[in-house]
Amino acid sequence: MDMKVGLFQEQSLKLNMTQELKQAITLLQYSSMELASYIEDLTLENPLIELKEKPESGVLYHTSSRTKMTSSSKNSDMIENVSSLGTTLQQHLEAQLLGMKLTPSEKRTLHILIQALDPNGYIEADLSVLSDKFNLSADELNQQLTVLQKLDPAGVGARNLQECISIQLARLPKRNKTAELIVNDYFYLFAEKSWKELAKKTKLDLKEIQNVQDFIKTLHPRPGLAYHHVHDNYIVPELTVAKVHGEWQVMYNDDISPKVAVNSAYESNFSSIEDSEVKHYLSAKLNQCRWLIKTLNQRKETMMKVMKEIVRRQTDFFEKGELFMKPLTLKVIADAIEVHESTVSRTVREKYVQTPHGLYELKFFFSNGLEQSSQEITSSTVKTIIEQMIEKEDKLAPLSDQKIVSKLAVDHQIDVSRRTVAKYRDQLGIASSSARKRY
Repeated sequence: MDMKVGLFQEQSLKLNMTQELKQAITLLQYSSMELASYIEDLTLENPLIELKEKPESGVLYHTSSRTKMTSSSKNSDMIENVSSLGTTLQQHLEAQLLGMKLTPSEKRTLHILIQALDPNGYIEADLSVLSDKFNLSADELNQQLTVLQKLDPAGVGARNLQECISIQLARLPKRNKTAELIVNDYFYLFAEKSWKELAKKTKLDLKEIQNVQDFIKTLHPRPGLAYHHVHDNYIVPELTVAKVHGEWQVMYNDDISPKVAVNSAYESNFSSIEDSEVKHYLSAKLNQCRWLIKTLNQRKETMMKVMKEIVRRQTDFFEKGELFMKPLTLKVIADAIEVHESTVSRTVREKYVQTPHGLYELKFFFSNGLEQSSQEITSSTVKTIIEQMIEKEDKLAPLSDQKIVSKLAVDHQIDVSRRTVAKYRDQLGIASSSARKRY
C-alpha cells in the first residue's frame, strides 16, 4: 500500500513540474501586451498577487517603416489621418440625422445602413442580405443609401472604391469632369493602368490621365478611417540598444513590464491561519505568486541574453545601418547562449527593440543568407538596396525588375534572379514598373 502512495506522489510532482514548464514557455513567447493581460487575469483568481503601479513615461514609439509597412498600406499614399475627435464614425453619422426630417421607417433603415458600415466607411454587407435580414424592400434601402451617401465624410456609404471616389468627385465645389468621366466610365482601365488603351477610348493624352491620377490621390479612399482609432501603429519596445561611453549597451524597459509582488497583508498573516483548507489554498497561491515573479525574471534575462548576442553579431548594423546586416540564424544565437533553438524563436516573437536606426522587431535580425562569389549578403539588405534604387529612379522611366537585377549585379555584385526581385518588391509593397510609371 505504501508503495502505491509513493508512486502516486512522484507522478503528481512530475505533472506539476510539467505544468510550470508549460507556463514558463508561454510567458516567454508573450508580447508585452499579452503578458500584461495574462498577469491581470491571474490577479483576479489569486489574491496573493499584487500589481504595483508603474510610472507613466508619456513616450510613444512609432513603428519603423520596416515593421509597419505592408503591401496593402504602402501601395497607397493617400491621406489617412487618425482622428482626434473622440467619436466613432457611427456616432458622427447618427448625430447628423438629428436635424433631418425623417419618418420612423426612414430612421430605422438609415440606422441599419450605418451599423452595416465597415471601419473604412464602406457598406460591408450586400443590400439583398440586409433586405432579407431586416425585412426591408430593395427600393427603401437604395433610397436611404442615397441619403447616407450625402452625409459627412464624403464617400461614406460606398460599396466599392469606384463608388467612393465617384461620390467625392460629385460633391466637389469645383467639378473635375475629366476625372468623373474616367472614374465613372473607365475605372477598371484606369486602376489597372492600361492608360494607352484608356487614352484611345477617351481621346485624352497620357499627361491628362496622369493629372487625373494625381488629383484623385488627394481624395480619401477610406473615409471612415478618420473616425477609426488605430493604436497598433504605436509600440513601446521592451529593449533599447544604445552606445554608452563608446560601447553598445542593451537596456530593458522596466517601466512597461508588470511589477508583481506577494501581497504583504496575506503573507504576514499566513502563519496565524489555523484552518488547514484555507492554509493549503493560500500556500498554493503563494507558490504560484513566487513562481510568477521568478519566471518574469527568467523571461527578462533570456531576452537580454538574446539581444546582447544579436548586438555582438550585428555590430555593423548598429554602427552603419541596414545595408550592413549579416546573415544570422536562430540556431547560431541558441548555441552561443546555450539554449534550445525554440527558446530563441519564442524570445523574438513580437518583441521590439529601439535602436539608433529606428524601432525593429527582434526577428528582423534573423535572415537567410544569399550565397555570393565574394560575400554573403542578407535578403533584408537586398530589399533595402532595391527600395533605395526605386526611391531614386526616374519616375518617367521606372526600373523594371530585370533592370534592377542588372543594377544589383553591376553596382553591388549581388546575383539574384528576376523572380527573386519581384518577390522582394512585392514584400516591400512596391508596385510594378508599369504601375509606377508617370506620364
